[in-house]
Amino acid sequence: MKGNGVTPIANAYKWPFWIGLAGVLLSIGFPVVMLLLQSVFPAIGESSAAGAFQPYRDIWTTDGLWRMWNNSLSCAALTTLFAWALGLPAGWLMARTNLPGKSLLRVSLLLPVMSPPYLLALAYVLLLNDNGLVDTFVGPLPESIRGAFFGMGGVVFIMGLTSFGTVALLVEASLQNVSTRLEDAARCLGAPPTAIFRRITLPLLVPALVNSGVLVFIDTLSNFGIAAILGPRSDLVLLPAVIYEMLTTWPADVPRAAAISSILAVAAVVLVTVARIYIGIRVIANGRIPAGRLTKLNGLELCLALAFFGILFLFSSFLPNATVCLMSLIERWQGGNPVFTLQHYQAILAWGSGGLQALSTSAGLSAAAATACAALGGITAYALARYKGRGVSMLDHLSMLPRVLPNLVIAVGFILAWNAPWVPVRIYGTLAILFLAYVAIYQAVALRFADAGMRQLAPRLEQAAACLRAPRLSILSRIVFPMLFPSLFVAWIAIFVMCLRDWVASIMLLPPGAQTVGSFIFSQFEQGDFAQAMAMSVCTVVLSTVLLVAANLRFYRNNTP
Repeated sequence: MKGNGVTPIANAYKWPFWIGLAGVLLSIGFPVVMLLLQSVFPAIGESSAAGAFQPYRDIWTTDGLWRMWNNSLSCAALTTLFAWALGLPAGWLMARTNLPGKSLLRVSLLLPVMSPPYLLALAYVLLLNDNGLVDTFVGPLPESIRGAFFGMGGVVFIMGLTSFGTVALLVEASLQNVSTRLEDAARCLGAPPTAIFRRITLPLLVPALVNSGVLVFIDTLSNFGIAAILGPRSDLVLLPAVIYEMLTTWPADVPRAAAISSILAVAAVVLVTVARIYIGIRVIANGRIPAGRLTKLNGLELCLALAFFGILFLFSSFLPNATVCLMSLIERWQGGNPVFTLQHYQAILAWGSGGLQALSTSAGLSAAAATACAALGGITAYALARYKGRGVSMLDHLSMLPRVLPNLVIAVGFILAWNAPWVPVRIYGTLAILFLAYVAIYQAVALRFADAGMRQLAPRLEQAAACLRAPRLSILSRIVFPMLFPSLFVAWIAIFVMCLRDWVASIMLLPPGAQTVGSFIFSQFEQGDFAQAMAMSVCTVVLSTVLLVAANLRFYRNNTP
């Protein structure tokens, strides 16, 4: 990220830069360094360099090593292809045709992106399991379909449904920002539509497809929720489940878990770097002014396009959400028919119940983390935009690290960093470690919004205030942050929702005696209390929606003349 091209304010007072750098180093830099050190020096916690690189040598003796890597890489690759197969035509239809109702269709693409993958996995397990909802209401499910789902096919199916929307939105944005002149010229010369798409449109989509593919691949490779839910039920050994087992099964094998996590982290960084280089080589300039020509769909084509979006919505949003709501209301089965009740919600929301404590804990942590991320993101974006020097480049790269590293790797790094015996502040085993983990994982979201806002702010007011000898704190609090408030407000909302639905950090870093929404759903589902787990899922969605709508209404009223 760069500044807006104007001369920066004099660097006499650099404390915003140092605050941003300290926050990034503490939240993400320290855990990543400890992860790498622990993977190389397994006895570093005892201040010893004995057994250097032994964890990497031990990896090769891990039972089922090649099966684990083969399963994980195959799932990630197949999911990427599946997401491309769904997202590419959806994005093209949105950008290049006269399809009606595009606003609603775009919302239908966003819904699965905003839904946690573990929630879709839980819903489809309840749908397709033996004696599940499909068997009960529709009829016996063919074993071929059940067998395909409870295996690698299920992982690919669930992850593809939660990620194709990202591909579609990136493809649509890419097509809307390039001219159609090359396609129009080829069409005038009589080129068939398939040749136009293959030789012109598809090369123009290389950046969008590569970027989205990298995101989908890394997310699938490291997704803990899908591995924890479908892995044991499918006899499918996946990388995240192996790391979790190494950390939670006595005796814990922390060095090998750190080594595997480090390999995953390095692979993610390398993959993102190679993708950027490839995009820089293959990108094709096609003008900056998009053309407004849209392909007109005839009656049959229009019906097929709407049916395509309807099928996507059915499987990615309607079926899983309907399943969650239905299961949360079922008390028991009587003669093959469900008996409905609200007692699951009453049990969760009862005063002093574990469910209510989980909700309040998650809401409090989410609000605190969102506030900290917004403040840190605003200060860091200000430092990146207004200061120059070598340190700024380092801060830029470090601040984007959470967008590259999988959440699972960051969680493992937190376990190693804050559980070290020489750490003076004991936060491991407390809610403070969850708070720091949320800040580390989601701070890049706030920085992205704040940086976009800073690009629009010329430093004239800040320079004028500095000439009048205004303190830098006053410049930030009375000029910069008020103008950045809309961007930071949107970032706060997004981070709050992400933290409230977090799964990985909440399960792996949960202190004894505490519960969050994610850990409550996971524990109830594992204990067979599906109704309680689904009721908590519904409560989480409702709480997120109510709070976000209330916040938006307040923001709208405060900014309406």
